[in-house]
Amino acid sequence: MSSITAEFSDWEYRNIALAAVTQCAVLVHELATEGSASRHTMRACLRPVYLMNPDSVAQVYPTIADLNQGIKTLQHSFDSAGLKENAEVVRYMLGMLVLQQRLSGEKAMQATIADRLTRLLPDGPDAEPMAEDMPIQALHADCSALARLYQDTISKLSFRIHVAGNPEHLRDHVVADQIRALLLAGIRSAFLWHQLGGRRWHLFFYKKHIRETLSGIRRKLIN
Repeated sequence: MSSITAEFSDWEYRNIALAAVTQCAVLVHELATEGSASRHTMRACLRPVYLMNPDSVAQVYPTIADLNQGIKTLQHSFDSAGLKENAEVVRYMLGMLVLQQRLSGEKAMQATIADRLTRLLPDGPDAEPMAEDMPIQALHADCSALARLYQDTISKLSFRIHVAGNPEHLRDHVVADQIRALLLAGIRSAFLWHQLGGRRWHLFFYKKHIRETLSGIRRKLIN
């Protein structure tokens, strides 16, 4: 698959951002139940966290094909069978949308997050985050730093996401850090989704249109 030449409308990018939230939720579920997840897919989700003032949505999601897991899962979750199959993933996705809304009213917390994210970039704000060739140790270190940021800020909000899974995996500090980092990443993409006009009620009233749009995006990625 390749998205290098594909062009997307604002409406499509809105739903791509929602698919990014969903992909974060998929990875959270995989980590909680299986103890591991694709590093490549994880990097695609985490990279937007560091891009606080992008020039375009395309800069945030430069390779849409890397979000195919989230696009496919979101598309299938709009029918009853898919919703049942992905119940936990949808719960996490909706939870991140709620946290985005709560965080949007906390300007001081937003400023703290932005400041700490800027300081986490190794070579300043123009550095390329989450490089494809980054070693696994660096990925773990990044997830650990993002997890601490999540604990110091978003976990203080009144709404909490309860992650269900294998207790052995959830007790593993590496897995726990990756889960928190992905929740932070999902909330970042939820912010972009909201900035592009996304609202939770759209998921109920526009679900057929959204599902068809996601199908069209996937076709563009194949062509």
